[in-house]
Amino acid sequence: MNTIKKKVILESAKLRQEIRTIVKDIIQLFKNENEGEFYLPNDLRDDEFEYNFPKVNLEIELTIRPTEDVDDFLLNAEYYRNENIIAVLIVYNPKDKNQILYNLIGELNELIAHELRHIYQKTYGTYNIDVEEPEEPFEYYTQDHEIDAQVAGFKRMSQITRKPFEEVVRSWFEKNKDTHQLNDSEKEKVIRMILNH
Repeated sequence: MNTIKKKVILESAKLRQEIRTIVKDIIQLFKNENEGEFYLPNDLRDDEFEYNFPKVNLEIELTIRPTEDVDDFLLNAEYYRNENIIAVLIVYNPKDKNQILYNLIGELNELIAHELRHIYQKTYGTYNIDVEEPEEPFEYYTQDHEIDAQVAGFKRMSQITRKPFEEVVRSWFEKNKDTHQLNDSEKEKVIRMILNH
């Protein structure tokens, strides 16, 4: 096996481990806390611990918000490029807190893999992500760097849940209509771009 291939395999294994660590930390806080704002890794680990992502000192800003206005849970995240912070929001129905854990873990894996992909894009210059994001949903979701990050996230979710890639993609876009705000035609075009990436 050549050196480049070994390096790629090692980097992939490290990335999977970091995703697991971050998701585990988020789930630990979610299980122990009903609501609030938390900063990871500091709120769970000693000051010496850092998430081991190449060339970046990464922090997670986690907000947990209970409400009976959702059926199970909603997730969202945003990568603050200039601060190396991933802000994660979990809105959940407190009646279903224990029942949603399996699905929450799957979607958190997708979300964290997606946002870490943006960090990878910025760190290694694979895409120019220092652009003003379009406000129109279809333009936002069809940006090259966004498609690439969506693919990375959905691949991770597919691996974790052991569900086919296309099923995971279609299920996410169906469940998150309020998040993506795409009409049916736009949604199908975005899904096709992800599947063909």
